Amino acid sequence: MADQDTIIVLSTDAIAAREREAAVREFYGRICMRLDLAPLERGELRLSASTIILPGVSVAHGQVAPMAWERTAALQQDANDDVVVSWIAGGWRFDTARHEAVETSPGAPCIMPMDRSWRARAQNGDWTICARFARSTLTPLLRHVGDLRPDAINPGTPEARLLLAYIEAVARGAISPGLAPLAAQHIADLFAAAVGANREVDKVVAGRGVRAARMHAIKRYIEENLHRARLSAETAGRGLGLSPRYIRRLFAEEGQGFSDYVMQRRLERVHRQLASPLFSARPIADLAFEAGLVEPSTFYRQFRSRYRMTPSEVRAGRAP
Repeated sequence: MADQDTIIVLSTDAIAAREREAAVREFYGRICMRLDLAPLERGELRLSASTIILPGVSVAHGQVAPMAWERTAALQQDANDDVVVSWIAGGWRFDTARHEAVETSPGAPCIMPMDRSWRARAQNGDWTICARFARSTLTPLLRHVGDLRPDAINPGTPEARLLLAYIEAVARGAISPGLAPLAAQHIADLFAAAVGANREVDKVVAGRGVRAARMHAIKRYIEENLHRARLSAETAGRGLGLSPRYIRRLFAEEGQGFSDYVMQRRLERVHRQLASPLFSARPIADLAFEAGLVEPSTFYRQFRSRYRMTPSEVRAGRAP
């Protein structure tokens, strides 16, 4: 989890009804986001959001009622030139003086620059994910940050999908404080890749953000599919749209084979369950089988080699 000093959490459910609208408009809107907020269709300003502050980047996830966000000329007096990219369940209608109104499809990203006036509206905020970049974070990667259209990111590209998945993982707290600078760089790299970085940057981006996000996606796929005895680089590749050779190379660069990593995670899962009283009534063989370890002799040999204890000894709480 991120350090508590780097997290801003707000829910209108925790604010007294008579103070709710003023608090949301002033604190979350004008102070935190530097935007004017207004409900749509005479509704209420209701939201729940959690924001994590990283070096040069902040990421957030939450839910909002039908609402409009506006960057007014008055608010621009703060000289903030951040760049925001935001996804929302029902899609955005984004109005700015520079372009005709842009309507994004449900769940598609919208780029919102803070150095100009605009108004964004969303009828469905069942979920929303957002990243906000200090412009200085992006300028080394993108020469024309200020020229990006609101719909510059094609949501169907692998880079766009990786960007959303990585931001969501970080926004939900799956990061330690020591990794915050690295995560911030990865997010910036992925944003640059998603909007189309120049050729000079392509190799740098591919070597940092895209590669890191793909490895994150592969490991998440492994966790979700440990129960499949035939889990392999080939099955992961088919599930993720990547070549098995590329997957194996990513693991080799970390000094470990794909199969070795899968075995490690399976054994760790069984070890954790054996040490927990919640699984004390479950047969050891069932726990192993559910972790994809279908050959008992292989399971016992690998388990003892890794932990210098038998599964029964771990369950009994004996020292090695």
